[in-house]
Amino acid sequence: MPEKMRVLDMLENGKITADEAARLLESLGRGRLFDKEQRENVEEKLRCFAADVNKFARDVGEKVQVMYKNVEPKIKKASQTALEKAAAALDELAQTIHGSLEKAAAESCCAEEGCCADDNTPREN
Repeated sequence: MPEKMRVLDMLENGKITADEAARLLESLGRGRLFDKEQRENVEEKLRCFAADVNKFARDVGEKVQVMYKNVEPKIKKASQTALEKAAAALDELAQTIHGSLEKAAAESCCAEEGCCADDNTPREN
């Protein structure tokens, strides 16, 4: 098989890129121009390669869209669960702080003479 055809076959089989093929063919031709048939052959292979890349890109895009549609509800549910848990944790923290403040206020009040009843609870004013 002539060397130029081997380069084109490697391009067709995806073993080399179009740029690599062009450089190899140029070096094989040592500056000689391709004849019309060779140029048309290269151009056809490049068109086929571009069509394959385009089809691959469309297929990947479609698969990503399907995947997103499948994952979107799960992401929304996980986000909602995380928000609910965060709100519950903040409520619990607020209650703990409120209780601590009430206890600190009661202890402060009871430290003053005559502020607390006999059982160390603050007196109503």
